[in-house]
Amino acid sequence: MQKIILTLTLLFFISGCSLINSSKDSFKIKYYQSTGTTKFSDLTRDLLKDLSATLLEIKKSDKNLSPLYVTDFVNLQNLKNQSQLGFILSDELKTNITQKLNWPIYQIEFSKYLKVGQSGTKLLSRDTSDLKYRSIDENTYALVGTYAITQRQLLVYLKLINLRNGVILKSSTQSLTLTDEIIHLESNVEKREPQEKIYQPLVL
Repeated sequence: MQKIILTLTLLFFISGCSLINSSKDSFKIKYYQSTGTTKFSDLTRDLLKDLSATLLEIKKSDKNLSPLYVTDFVNLQNLKNQSQLGFILSDELKTNITQKLNWPIYQIEFSKYLKVGQSGTKLLSRDTSDLKYRSIDENTYALVGTYAITQRQLLVYLKLINLRNGVILKSSTQSLTLTDEIIHLESNVEKREPQEKIYQPLVL
């Protein structure tokens, strides 16, 4: 009887998880209870909540309100956005900003225009020919989003940065248990051939 119970227990444990079919991420474990839909809107709303008080204070003190720049979310592993995951996170964040803060926003490509280093965040280029309507205004603020994927979690970071001096005014962190949906959106990077076009976000 004990052998039967032990066997059933082992079968239950083994059936509870499986390895991801990816050579690069083969060490990660996928849990069946995490295969539901991912609430990206709730995630970005919670990220923004930690920064809202500071953003509203800035908005109140700035009579000639400059647009708020929002970067596409990039993977901390390479600081590039080549997957749908980063764009979904960015779009959800922009929706929450316009609904909650009523602030005009523009989106810029992280790796092309911003560099994060020990001395702060700096603009990389003044060549904004691919941006519509106006050039990047250094005398304003930017929300810079990044993320990392661990064995079991998606970790998302959002920083409010003063572009005048590169100082991080406020930051926020949220996490989600990995789901099939997250893995699928991020795995598009590995499936895309080098010659294929990489997503290029435009100013909105």
